[in-house]
Amino acid sequence: MGRIQYTAWLAEQAFSALRYYWPVTVALLAGVVATLALKSPLGSSQFRSRHLLIFSPLAVTLLILIWGAVMEHPSTSQSVAPSWPSYVVFALLIVQVLVSIWVIWAMKGYRWFSAFTVALEQWFGLASAFVAAASVTGDWL
Repeated sequence: MGRIQYTAWLAEQAFSALRYYWPVTVALLAGVVATLALKSPLGSSQFRSRHLLIFSPLAVTLLILIWGAVMEHPSTSQSVAPSWPSYVVFALLIVQVLVSIWVIWAMKGYRWFSAFTVALEQWFGLASAFVAAASVTGDWL
């Protein structure tokens, strides 16, 4: 399996975690839909292209998944996986939290919408980090 296919497979596994813990996912989706219905930045005359930065935490999630694919430690390997790749996954997760805080701050006037959207992105990022950590350590549950 190539790196791109493996990255896609890791993303699929992360989505499986979102489906498995569906009550949290549904609650976050309901929050996004409710806040979007109450005050949508898309239909507003104040909409700016900077509002599209709300999706920037997903770029960090993509980096987490790519890191998990590039630094894969095969579970069939007899050697012990180095610990530093898992520290990079954790550091990227912290970067994602910081980017998310910045996005909520930057979305003046639409902070409830951005908070729920970013929380949903963080939920996917957490699942992606868990899967990427399993990939870089070779310890799958």
